[in-house]
Parts: sequence; C-alpha cells; structure tokens
Amino acid sequence: MSRLPSSDLTEATAHAAVYLRRLRREQLRLALLSLVAFGGAIGALPLILYLLPGLQDAHLLGVPLPIWLVVVPPFPLFFAIGLLEQRRADGLDEAFRELVEDE
Repeated sequence: MSRLPSSDLTEATAHAAVYLRRLRREQLRLALLSLVAFGGAIGALPLILYLLPGLQDAHLLGVPLPIWLVVVPPFPLFFAIGLLEQRRADGLDEAFRELVEDE
C-alpha cells in the first residue's frame, strides 16, 4: 500500500478523507464488536439462570449462586474486553500513523 503524505491530511485532500473515513469505520466496527461481545456475555446470564433452574437453589459461601453469576463475571469480562479493544485501537492508530509518515 502506498504512503499518504502528511501534507494531504493537513490540507484535507480527498485522498486524506478516504483514509480518515476508513480509520473511523474500522474504529466503529471495533467498538461495536466489543459492545456485542460484552452484551452477549452479560445477556447470556439470565438465559443460563432460566435454562438451569437448579442454580436458583445453589449457594456459594452462603450467597446464592445467581448473585455470584450476576455480580462477579461482568467486571473481569469488562476489563478484558476493554483491554483487547484498547490494544486493537492502538494497532489501528499505529498502522494509520505509519501510513501517514513522511518518507
């Protein structure tokens, strides 16, 4: 792929607009993918509780298991998805930066 001179970005040429649009589209796709991953995982918890009614009566350390399932997993999951999204976003930004660097 050819390099995009940084002067094209500062002058807001049509060529630069195409690259910026592509970068924004990739970032939006990444954000939506993260949202779907987190929403799917959290949305599955009520389904699990519905499909496995025996979990309603189970207790762990004196606390009902459904409470554990609703309270504990979202936080590490949210952190992990956020970390993966940040790494991928940094990769997209770095790729764009390398594309724009002057030779």
